[in-house]
Amino acid sequence: MQSAVAKWLVVALLAVVATCLLIEVSVRPSAGAPVVVDDDQRRSATRGTFAVAGRITQDTYGLYLVDPAAGSICLYQWQARERTLRLLAARTYVYDRQLDAYNTKLEPAEVRKLVAQQQRLSEAPSE
Repeated sequence: MQSAVAKWLVVALLAVVATCLLIEVSVRPSAGAPVVVDDDQRRSATRGTFAVAGRITQDTYGLYLVDPAAGSICLYQWQARERTLRLLAARTYVYDRQLDAYNTKLEPAEVRKLVAQQQRLSEAPSE
């Protein structure tokens, strides 16, 4: 019973943190007001860390932190028995985004060929 209460408490706390972060980073213009976004605002939109609460396993929950400016992601898990927050994983995804393909069934070159083939078929005169 105590374990279930602790899990829901963690979920509630993570939801509050995520909500506070969303409120902090969002700017809602008044209804009908035009929205003008300049380059500085676009760059600043990627600053900061975003937190998302989510399920890790069937019985555990955690907090995902994403820092777009640094290109990194971290995953923390709340351990109710020890009452500790544990870092499960951290990595940069900067280099991941530079891969054309990794661990995929179709290579990008194969998809390109299929698209070209489909375009040729759709451009062919119909009888």
